[in-house]
This record gives sequence, structure tokens and C-alpha cells, in this order.
Amino acid sequence: MHPILLYIGPVTLYTYGAMLVLAFSLSTWLAGRILRQLPPELQRLTPGQVVDLSCLALLGGIVGARLFFVALHWQFFLDEPQYLLALWQGGLVWYGGCAGGVGTAWLYARRHRVPCRWVLDLFAPVLALGHAVGRVGCFLNGCCYGEITDAWCGIIMPGEPRPVFPTQLAESLGLLFLYSILRLLQRPSRLANRPGQLFGVYLCGYAVLRFVLEGYRGDQTVFWAGLTLQQIISIAMAMLGVTLFRLARYAR
Repeated sequence: MHPILLYIGPVTLYTYGAMLVLAFSLSTWLAGRILRQLPPELQRLTPGQVVDLSCLALLGGIVGARLFFVALHWQFFLDEPQYLLALWQGGLVWYGGCAGGVGTAWLYARRHRVPCRWVLDLFAPVLALGHAVGRVGCFLNGCCYGEITDAWCGIIMPGEPRPVFPTQLAESLGLLFLYSILRLLQRPSRLANRPGQLFGVYLCGYAVLRFVLEGYRGDQTVFWAGLTLQQIISIAMAMLGVTLFRLARYAR
């Protein structure tokens, strides 16, 4: 793996952080491009507001992702508090990041009197794309890998003597596919008449992907009824996605 991208004098550029920056930049640029392609009457944000919202959602997402990770490993951080802000070493949980980012987007939409579900539909595809790029960062950082396998796709990860299943890359490919589906569904008529439906599809799609891949993870433990905590959250996320999808029928 390549956790360190390069050294610039005394500064170390970490691959994980670089991929997060790439994911954010690509997603923000694409969201602005999607906005400009919409009919004028559907452009409920300006390009500048898209950038502002992206920056705020990124901040809220990082805070939420880190808090979730710290909560899961509270004993370690209780003993080693100096690592609380060591984001360059990884340690961001996507579910916490999603909650933080969506919460920030809701506050922003409320502040600017823009329908929150429309905002979520605008960003749904690029959220999947940015997440796909971020998972490549996980792979290069050597974290979030799968269980030991003898399959052709097995990869040697740091600290593992035998090949493991590259769940990071599998998830990245799945997210790219989800991005493609969401872009095909992201039509002006759906954004206008079915706000929230696209984000519901995103939640359901990712929940299924994550639930399946959790069965191949090698660094998770059973939480309840034979399921990991992430699988339980995936079930709740899928239920929320179905609810949003159904509510969108009455959004007019």
C-alpha cells in the first residue's frame, strides 16, 4: 500500500487525505455542472451556493465521521487522546459522515429556504462518486480490508500474512455503478415532481451494497443477532430510503 503520497520538505502528504481532497473537488465541480444543466426554474441554488454548501457539508461530514469512529474506539482514545485529531491516519466512519453532512445540508437548506429533499437529490449522485474515490483512499491507506481469501482477487495488506479480500475496491466499484444509475435517474421532471426520491434510491442502493460487503470484512465484529453494527445501520438506512421514495409520490 502507499499511505504516504510524497514528501515536500518537512511536509508529509498522506494519500488518504489527498484522495479526500480529490473526492471533494470532483463532487463539488460535478454538482455545479449538474445544476447549470437544469432548466432555470429548477436552479434553486446558485453555483456559489453549491460550493458553500459543499464546504459546510464536508466539515459537518468530517466531524460526524470522526465522532462515530471515536465512539466505536472510545477506550483507545481515552488512553491515547493525542490521536483524536490524527485524521491523516484514517479513522472516519462513513455512516457518521453521512449523518453529519446531511444534517449540515438540512440546516443550510432551511437557512436559505430551499427544499432540503431537492438539495439531497441534486447531490445524491456526486455523493456516491465522491465516496467511491474515498474508498480508493482507504485501499491505499491499508485500512477497511476484507477477510482472508484464496480467491484470485486477494491482495496482501499491511499486517496480514495472507491475501485478503479488497472490500475497499469492491465498494468503490459498486459506488461507481450506483453513481451511474443515479445520474440516469436524475431527470429534471423527477427533481421537480418527486423531490427526495433520488436520495431514497441512493440510501437503498448503498445500504444493500454495504450490507453485502460487511459479510466479507475482516475487521468488524458481530454486534447483535449475527450482524455487525454497520449491517444494522444499513437496514435502518434502507428503511429510510424506502420511506423517502414513497413520500416523494405526495411531494407535489
